[in-house]
Amino acid sequence: MILIILLVFGLSNTQLFAFSKKRPLVKHEFDRQIRVWLGSCDSLNINSSGEMILECFRNGQRAEIYYTSSTIDFEKTKKGITIKDNNGILAMNLSSVLCRPRFPNVFLDFDNKRYRGIIECDNDKNNKKLSNQIRVFNLIDIELYLKGVLPGEIGDRSKDEFEAVKAQAIAARTYAIWRLADESDDRHLKNSIDDQLYLGASSELPLLNKAVEQTEGVIMTYDNKPIAAYYHAVCGGSTTPIEKVWDSKKVKYLKGTVDGDYCQWAKTFFWNEEFSSDYLTKQLSQYFSRKGSLPKKGFGKIQSIIFKKDNSIGRMAELKVITSTGKFSVKSDQIRWALKRPSVPGTILPSTRFNAKTNKSKGSIKSIELVGAGNGHGIGMCQCGAIGRARAGASFEEILHTYYKGVKIEKIY
Repeated sequence: MILIILLVFGLSNTQLFAFSKKRPLVKHEFDRQIRVWLGSCDSLNINSSGEMILECFRNGQRAEIYYTSSTIDFEKTKKGITIKDNNGILAMNLSSVLCRPRFPNVFLDFDNKRYRGIIECDNDKNNKKLSNQIRVFNLIDIELYLKGVLPGEIGDRSKDEFEAVKAQAIAARTYAIWRLADESDDRHLKNSIDDQLYLGASSELPLLNKAVEQTEGVIMTYDNKPIAAYYHAVCGGSTTPIEKVWDSKKVKYLKGTVDGDYCQWAKTFFWNEEFSSDYLTKQLSQYFSRKGSLPKKGFGKIQSIIFKKDNSIGRMAELKVITSTGKFSVKSDQIRWALKRPSVPGTILPSTRFNAKTNKSKGSIKSIELVGAGNGHGIGMCQCGAIGRARAGASFEEILHTYYKGVKIEKIY
């Protein structure tokens, strides 16, 4: 039920939004209130565990406020966003809406997930691809955001793995601050592995929350700047210098390290795949088509496949394919996208740490077999290696210094 409707003029952002005013030390400028992209859609609904406040904007100007406990439906129209409850339309032609819990213990629900903080819905007129959709963001304090990140990134852990959880909390916090320090006007994090997997408040676990709380404000820096704290699931025996995986300059703190057997306990440490000739042709043709590098005659029939390994890191550096229509090449980590897994359709290869065997029949390629280790790009912290080290008694500081060379671990707020 809608309780109050107000036309609002002249109220401050502080009164309306109640954003966190805690700030870190001056040398690390960072606003703890961050934006996390949750998705884009042409219609959606939001409800709450208690009363919420709807702040409506037209052309960027605040227009109306509603207090409600009802489920609110959002629809995108040519003129903007329309919001409704079970009694009908509340407001039309809106440029954005902020859904804010009225009380601290109230959560908001969107897309079958529960969130802390504010949910923002806006009409992105500047993006043609999303011009017919509503963008949905979670505006949340970074520490609360991390409580929704750790369950998806490191999973439910035991007490003897707690130091690894703390290391993960610091790495995730550092990555978020580093990512949000760019110069773009629309600074936000994605809720997927494009940035960090964020599952909201409904995923939170007590031990993981404790790790976030005990490391509050702690990040890694190098030359007095937050680092690019990349991490991955399983390195397969050693992590990798960033320039060996991506098109990147050398980064002093991402040199790679020998991890030994600390991550060998992981279920995804070893893997294997077999690719038939037909499957290879289909996958590689689609990959090079997406890249816009197919000749007019198409991909053709595969005549030869050559894998080139970088023995200094034990990972494949290049995949060369010769077909009846031309020569094709894929380098480093992109090999994982070019050779998607037959055993798990639509999924990329776990890693580029593998050996390849080509099976031929009457001079033609019948299939190839890949036997590999590891899961992920191999840069930065190996999450399963960190867990293995924690089980062996390593502290979170020791874990972080193993994977990120020469960094400082410091509390910035």
